[in-house]
Amino acid sequence: MFRSIIIIVLIYIYGGANAQYIEIGGSLGGATYQGDINHLSSKFSFQGAKMLNGLHIGYHFNEFYAMKLKYTKGSIGADDIESVDVYRRDRNLHFRSEIREWSLTHEFELLDVLKFFHRYNLKPYVTFGISWFRFNPQAKFRGQWYDLQPLATEGQGLPGSRLSPYSLSQISVPFGFGFKYHFSENLYFGFEISPRITFTDYLDDVSSDYPDFDVLRQYKGDLSVQLSYQGDKKPGGIPISEFTTKGRGNPRDNDWYIFNSFIVGLKLDPVDYMKRKRSFKHGRKCNFF
Repeated sequence: MFRSIIIIVLIYIYGGANAQYIEIGGSLGGATYQGDINHLSSKFSFQGAKMLNGLHIGYHFNEFYAMKLKYTKGSIGADDIESVDVYRRDRNLHFRSEIREWSLTHEFELLDVLKFFHRYNLKPYVTFGISWFRFNPQAKFRGQWYDLQPLATEGQGLPGSRLSPYSLSQISVPFGFGFKYHFSENLYFGFEISPRITFTDYLDDVSSDYPDFDVLRQYKGDLSVQLSYQGDKKPGGIPISEFTTKGRGNPRDNDWYIFNSFIVGLKLDPVDYMKRKRSFKHGRKCNFF
């Protein structure tokens, strides 16, 4: 089985060597999020999508396989007030975070496998790779947004806490699928859904339990306490002195973010370009004698 997969991959990479070319393009769409403040259980919901945009450059080894370097900037966010769960609405947490990502992905077209799409001139494909991204969760208090990671809202790094401060730079694993529609041989328009598996539970600054508020106030100040516990910030909210013993978040599941993108790509053939350049430079002159 493993040997068969290797053979298929090698065919994708080295088959059709004459079809090599460079691609440049851009993307525009929405970023969504799945985590402790999510109001739905599905990782692939489009609800709450926020704007993203990106650029990419790729190299097509043949007509089936390409490798692409991408830069994407987007944002994610959620609010417990929109949750269908009563406990989350009572918890009343919220966040926003900008995402800046560099990714290196492999892309495999499946037109010869899924021949159904021939009739619609669509090219389905799958993609996967590795990415590095930065994020910075924030929350609003009295009309102003504050960075949450320095405030240690779950007591990260404080005396008596088992938690360490989390890093704002992380690795994720992008994967997904999409479709391309070619307007011409060199220009296509596509749509791609690409979730990111992350290795952090702090995209939203929520993961574990409420901290010792006295210790938190001593080392990080009252602002950190106010943003750690927000169940008393809405009418009829639960005072901090009566806060529930339930966890602040669920540490068993890491957070996800998902890019849903419309993509435009332009094919550039450097070999053909050099041939045209040489042909123009050494063009045949007119001879009258």
